[in-house]
Amino acid sequence: MLETLRGFGSGLFMREQAPPPATAYQGGRTLRFLMPEERRRLEGSLAAGNMLALIYLEVENFQVFSDVYGGLVAGRIQDIVQQELETLRDEKLVDCRISYIETLEPGRHLLLCGGPHWDEGYLGELVLAIRLRVKSRVKQESLNLTGQSLNVLAGYGLFDRTAGSLGDAVFGALSDARRVAAGALDVTKLSLLKEFREIVSDRLIRSAYQPIVDLDTGSILAWEALARGPEGSHFQSPAVLFDFAEEVDQVFALEKSCRESAIHRLGTIGPEQKLFLNVHPRTMVDPAFSPGETVRLLGKSGLAPSDVVLEITERHSVRDFALFHRTLDHYRSQGFQVAVDDVGTGYSGLWSIAEIRPDFLKEDMSLVREIDHNPVKRALMETLVTFSDNIGCQLIAEGIENEGELATLMRMGVHYGQGFFLARPGYPKPGLPPEVQRHFSRGGRGMVADRKLSAVMRDLVEKAPTVTQDTSVSEVKDLLRGAGLMGSVVVMRADRPVGLVMNHHLDQALSSQYGLALYYNRPVSLIMDPSPLYAEGTTAVENVAREAMKRKKAKVFDHIVVTERGHLLGVVSVQHMMDVIATAQVEMAKGMNPLSGLPGNVAIELELERRCNTGTPFAVIYADLDNFKVYNDTYGFKNGDQVILMLARIMDWAARRHGGVQRDFVGHIGGDDMVIMCEQDRAERICKAIVRCFGRLIRRCYMPSDRERGWIECKGREGETRRFPLISVSLAIVDCMGVCDLSALGHRAAEVKKYAKSIDGNSYVRDRRGGVAGAPGAEAKAACPLGAPPAAPRAEPLPAPLAAAAGQ
Repeated sequence: MLETLRGFGSGLFMREQAPPPATAYQGGRTLRFLMPEERRRLEGSLAAGNMLALIYLEVENFQVFSDVYGGLVAGRIQDIVQQELETLRDEKLVDCRISYIETLEPGRHLLLCGGPHWDEGYLGELVLAIRLRVKSRVKQESLNLTGQSLNVLAGYGLFDRTAGSLGDAVFGALSDARRVAAGALDVTKLSLLKEFREIVSDRLIRSAYQPIVDLDTGSILAWEALARGPEGSHFQSPAVLFDFAEEVDQVFALEKSCRESAIHRLGTIGPEQKLFLNVHPRTMVDPAFSPGETVRLLGKSGLAPSDVVLEITERHSVRDFALFHRTLDHYRSQGFQVAVDDVGTGYSGLWSIAEIRPDFLKEDMSLVREIDHNPVKRALMETLVTFSDNIGCQLIAEGIENEGELATLMRMGVHYGQGFFLARPGYPKPGLPPEVQRHFSRGGRGMVADRKLSAVMRDLVEKAPTVTQDTSVSEVKDLLRGAGLMGSVVVMRADRPVGLVMNHHLDQALSSQYGLALYYNRPVSLIMDPSPLYAEGTTAVENVAREAMKRKKAKVFDHIVVTERGHLLGVVSVQHMMDVIATAQVEMAKGMNPLSGLPGNVAIELELERRCNTGTPFAVIYADLDNFKVYNDTYGFKNGDQVILMLARIMDWAARRHGGVQRDFVGHIGGDDMVIMCEQDRAERICKAIVRCFGRLIRRCYMPSDRERGWIECKGREGETRRFPLISVSLAIVDCMGVCDLSALGHRAAEVKKYAKSIDGNSYVRDRRGGVAGAPGAEAKAACPLGAPPAAPRAEPLPAPLAAAAGQ
């Protein structure tokens, strides 16, 4: 006769009074550790005096979560719990001779374990450590997947050696474990809390720093401080550390210790760099979080509030928005800036972001991962770029882990980036690895449409009159007399600019009722703009122009104050910036191919001439498509343009992926003819990448029937109908050995390209007759002696796997 085990109500767990006496079931399946062979091991361990325990974990409200979000999402949470339990068993139960993990039902799990020297104190600590670890992973994953947080309950029960059977011992331990999970576990009595308090009070928190990188220039904007617990402790993981702090109401004390560590260990930073400090929203309204105390701490390290960005995570709800906003405004008045972290994964959403008015938005890595392959994520990111521009803040993409993601974010106009590809967190502060520096040294973006202007603010600076804060308004008015409405004066304190006075704002103040009486003989500091737009002299003009246009309407045409490490260089008018940008864009447009956005003939000739005149050897790769005309005639010009655009993108990608440290040049001669200029030892690697990628992708440009046949039927140039193979790309490599004649280079390239086109399929050919070199006229004689044809260049065979991938 079967008797249902009380406490579950699901009928899944039963004990049997008839033989075999010690059997429990889970969905019709006998639990593994109650199989006959394992049962004998458990009984022997109990008889030897060892303590055996059942640790019970339950994902709270898991069935409701599964019903709402579906089996795939719920299954992912199940997998996370299983993985964590297996990892924890390997880490913490290495000395345990018996350990089993069982899934009772979705969301409910058992871990059976024990040892000869265990006691309840140790077991309580173990359960709490396991719960914190599993909860941290489950919470993170559920937030990433759904925006909702799941809680994890845990408890333990001991096997009763006096129980009538092993089945009775299992039932009793399981019942006790569920009661403990329901609230009997008192964390304040455990030594784990003592360890936590020692970590906080003894300042054992370690800080690592991860750079936040400007995606326009590759320079480091800021360093985010990331807390780490002592190595080898239960609290080494920051997620476990903060989850435990929340449970024992010690978040404020922990964050204070983290701030102290972050500021103390930071060291020196650049004049325009900042420190990002993570702050729990509820910490900000705690009396212990005093801006005065933080300011004093910053002062000891040579920092100011303007060097710090308070990073608030969206993963935590804010209960009292009115108090929170008042507190936030107070910190802003001290000079702190604000960032909102984990955008899109937490409680507050876009409405609360607009209410907070952050200076920076940090996009969660779940949107960044594989964005180069996911059009939906790109559409969402484009929306966030527009949103951040409209509310006047900067967007930071977190979790960049490869070059494809970085290049995509750069092309989309994302302002800053952070992630393992750029640099992993470390101490002392890590620099950017060589491959990232190489990416930015090439300009990163490759396509001309994405390239930035070369002008910087220092190039546009105009001298401006300066006055001190105590100078009277009347003196400033006399100084601006005859300067026009857009004249300006910079207000200085010592040798640093602290404000700006525009003539039209001054006239507006004086012409108001009582304006003359109130201001005319008073210090100019009363009416100056204390927060004009500042820019370093090395900042790109277009970046500053973008910031200028985000200002309030009344200030949008005010001058920009340009500094060099805090010292005044002068001012730049918005009109001057716009004129420079417009002129540069017109010049760029003249040399740009309208289809591909690559440099056209004018730019190609200038680049060739520049490289030849430098005397540095380089290689030229000429690309041409075979059978392109018949494709155009069959599929139409629109599809033909898409093939050309695809080749342009492949060549640009290959040059960025396999090119050298110096920026490689990719140009579009016209039609299906394109060119790359690169380092000589990189040329063949670039060509291999092009033929491999083009051979794989071109097949998608054909209908299935043509793709399967491998040819199309069409009239050729002579008017006859015949079969033509699929489009292939022919690449010709010509080396230039230094200063050389452009006409000789072109002549040699035409010969090699003709030979490359005579080879069937995707191919590349390198001229082996020696590079082009010498004074004008000398090369033609050297390459082609009078009365003798030029030597045939040698085709470079592709490896078999590469040839197969390229469709040859």
